[in-house]
Formats: sequence, C-alpha cells, structure tokens
Amino acid sequence: MEWLACSLCSSKEQKKLHQEGDYCMVRCLRCGFIYQNPRPSQQELLQAYQIYLPEGDEAIEGWGTMMEPVFQKGANLIERSLPSGKLLDVGTGYGFFLALMQSRGWEVMGLEVSSTGADYGRKRWGLSILNQPWEETSFHNEEFDVVTAFYVVEHLPDPLAFFSEVHRILRPGGMILVRYPHTTPIKNILSLMRIKNDLYHLPFHLSDFSPRIMRWALEKKGFTGIKTVIGGFTTPSNLSGKWAGFIFGNLAETLYRLSRGRILLPGVSKTTIARKVTP
Repeated sequence: MEWLACSLCSSKEQKKLHQEGDYCMVRCLRCGFIYQNPRPSQQELLQAYQIYLPEGDEAIEGWGTMMEPVFQKGANLIERSLPSGKLLDVGTGYGFFLALMQSRGWEVMGLEVSSTGADYGRKRWGLSILNQPWEETSFHNEEFDVVTAFYVVEHLPDPLAFFSEVHRILRPGGMILVRYPHTTPIKNILSLMRIKNDLYHLPFHLSDFSPRIMRWALEKKGFTGIKTVIGGFTTPSNLSGKWAGFIFGNLAETLYRLSRGRILLPGVSKTTIARKVTP
C-alpha cells in the first residue's frame, strides 16, 4: 500500500471520509479532492485489471447494452461540434464505443489494459486497440481530434498528468470527453442511515470527482469551453440496478433539462467536455 499526498494540489492535509473494508477514501482539506489513501501499487492494480472485465459472450453483450445509452449520448455530444476526425478512446473496454464511432465515419483507436477487452474488440470489429496503460504510449503532438475516457479517470493514479497528456495529443480546437461517477453524495446519505455499501468500488476507484473539481482540474491543464451534462445513464442487467438507473437517471436528466443545465443531480454519473484552445 502506498501513502500519498493529494494528486491535484500536493497537500498532505486530509480527512478520512469513508471506509470500505480495508480501503479508505479521504478528502483533501486544501482543494476538496476525494481520493483513496493509502492505495495498492500501480503494478498490483494492473494485474487485478486482467480479470476486471466480465468474460463470456452473454456477459459482454450485457455490458454493451448497459453502456449503450451513455455511448450514444457521448457520440451525439461530440458530433454537435466535430462531425468527423480521428478519435482515441482510453480504457475502451470491449470496443463498443469505438465500433459506434467507426460506423459513423470516424478514424478510431483504443487503449485498454485488459487483454480480455482488447482482444474482443480486435476480433469482433477489427479495431485498432493497444493493450497497454496510457502512461506507456508515445502518440505524436496534436495527433487526435477527440480523446474520450468513459469511466476511466477515477481509476488513474495521476489525473492531472493524464489531462496534460491529452492536451498535448489533441489538435487545436480538439475535444476531450470524460465520463465519471459522482459517488460521494450517495455515500454520505447512506452513511447517515448506517447502510453499508461498496459504491466506491475500492480498490479500483482511486478518486471520486465532482463537476467542480473536474472543471478545476481541466482548467489547470489549459482546457476551455468546459461543460458538464448528465449524459444519459447506464442500465444494469440486474433488476434493482435497472430500476435505480431508470428512476435516478431520468430524474437527473429531467432536472437538468428543466433547469436549462443549472441543476446537476448529485450522486449520479456526469459527462464533461472541454476544448483545446485554437491559436
């Protein structure tokens, strides 16, 4: 286990927030970022990710069905500003989003640390997927028009370094799209009710972003035009997850729409887009 300072502001001042088994999430007392401390080493996490994704055709298809509404919303959000181009999907899983964008005429490439996911995407759709962490890549400056990361940033040990690298490989005017959970508000409520849960999904989730912290982090790395939306909701295969997703997802989307984007329901996942400034 590694003990860490805040990866966003380097402060060592922190407050214990929630415990899940042997793992703990803390809040930085300087910037408010919520992260796991201590955490397993990066090598241990990479090994664990080899069995992170479900296997078997039925389970994989279920995963694709669950994510489809979010992928469709993300694709539409991108194409409102950029109708086509070259796209990199980081943490692409089985490649469902890459396949969607490829069918819409985009040139696509993926990164996936799980051999199971990378192999599936290559074999099913003939996709170009590198089976390695983003830290080991060597893309050219200004190589991509769009970089996407669906449920990835919460797994990264150094989110700021990731945003810096994305900014480097994006062309001027290019877009980053980040999809991430916003779990802490629900954890706080359940804690007051003394209901045990593992919603942080520790040790795999190393942090929990709020829209405010996400904006601050992206601005710090030079992004502009930052906008956060609900961006759809997942539909898990189990009955309780399906109903929870349906109720809270629709509530979040309705509040967002009626408030003209001013209300982002706490506790549900968010999608944030931002642009690299055009010189």
